[in-house]
Amino acid sequence: MRYSLIMTPAKRRAFAEDGVVILPKLVPQELCRAAVDAIEAAETENAGESEPVQALYHGSPLGALVQKLLGGETRPVTGAQIAVRHPTPPEQLDLYMGEPTPSPSDWNGHVDGIAIHPGPHKDDPDREAPIMSFSCLVGVALNDQIEPDCGNFAALRGSHIANAAFFAQQAAAGGPLGPGGPDWPLEPWRREEAGNAARGQGPELRARMIPPPTRAMGDSPRYVGTPENGGWWPSGTQQLLRTGDAVLAHYLACHGESRHAGNEPRKMVFFRVKHRRHTEYRPGEHHTGEMQHMTAVLSDPWLEWEGLGAAQALGATSAPSSARSMQ
Repeated sequence: MRYSLIMTPAKRRAFAEDGVVILPKLVPQELCRAAVDAIEAAETENAGESEPVQALYHGSPLGALVQKLLGGETRPVTGAQIAVRHPTPPEQLDLYMGEPTPSPSDWNGHVDGIAIHPGPHKDDPDREAPIMSFSCLVGVALNDQIEPDCGNFAALRGSHIANAAFFAQQAAAGGPLGPGGPDWPLEPWRREEAGNAARGQGPELRARMIPPPTRAMGDSPRYVGTPENGGWWPSGTQQLLRTGDAVLAHYLACHGESRHAGNEPRKMVFFRVKHRRHTEYRPGEHHTGEMQHMTAVLSDPWLEWEGLGAAQALGATSAPSSARSMQ
């Protein structure tokens, strides 16, 4: 297959500008049906390692395309996240962390792997919590998600650029990167029982999983909050997908899921793909050669995307965004 027919100049520009792009009908319907059957039949949490689920990536043009975008060989992809989002009970739709929200467009926006336990690692006091990053988040829709507010995958367009610039600022100030580094103080905030691990509760310090500048992005504030319990959060763009559509999101793009006011579970599978040189960023080793490379990766959003041609993509004249998305 000619991958230039998939990642057209318009798609490349959309991804370079927005940090997210939809690739319609990239995964065959029969692979999607087989994956759904395997997930529904699974009796363990390892369905993401099953052959039918892995075939969504390795058995379709998707795997080879992502490898090409990341400059060739990537680290092996052997697992996947099964993301089935069930409808929210109507009485809970307008609540966030037990409080009324001012907006119907709530979503759990975050950047993966940013220290849930900033400072000493929860399992190793002699080691600071790393940033468990990757290069590309690759999603596959296993059913139609063409209406908004149905648990849709959402991304904060342009946040990959803002987050990279912030990490570059931390690096220029001497590091380390992440919570507890320059201009990102550790923040206490409350945590509900069984809530997202990023939603902290004093006196334990936990980092909000979005770098500070990104919190000012978006059309309007979406979440109830005060300086004491987390503040306002930005809004995301819901990605409207059909079965077999793939969505690529840059690691540094803030993403999450929308609320689910629909009737059927939203079914997605996500693969987290790493460039061949990608590793975790360990703040306690900031000045080592390996961590200086990862500092460069987190500070330059296109360093690993050797096959994208970001500079050329941004010079293209095509429309910058997927038509099937909704702010």
